[in-house]
Amino acid sequence: MSERDAVNDLVPYLIVKRAAKAIDFYKAAFGAAERVGRIEMPDGRVSHAELRVGNTTLYLADEHPEYGYLGPDPATASPVSFVVRVPDVDAVVDRAVAAGGTLTRAVEDQFYGHRTGEVHDGFGYRWTISTLVEELSEDELQRRAAKLHDEMQ
Repeated sequence: MSERDAVNDLVPYLIVKRAAKAIDFYKAAFGAAERVGRIEMPDGRVSHAELRVGNTTLYLADEHPEYGYLGPDPATASPVSFVVRVPDVDAVVDRAVAAGGTLTRAVEDQFYGHRTGEVHDGFGYRWTISTLVEELSEDELQRRAAKLHDEMQ
């Protein structure tokens, strides 16, 4: 398999504090698999790791302030978040919480045809876990969004 076959055209690159722990969490929570051996610095920091979550490649490294690479504050959430589409949102959210994530939005059916929940990973990122439960036409989606908007007014 060529690199072109194995890597998406757009690859998120997460910078975190405690990258080795984050890798363990992503494996336990989302079934991530390391694609290649991680590169570690002599001081123990992860300089580069490649994970596969579903059909998506994700790069990850520890902070390297000497190069200007800083991760988000682990206690809060970065404005960047991720959506993971899975066959069973309830099971994956349960796994993510069991692995140490914090439930930030309970699993519920949404107006747009997905069942979703949200977990903060403890490394600074929010993960929306989603399962498609109902295919909607564009017209139906717009109708439901307008209805929700009206109800919130």
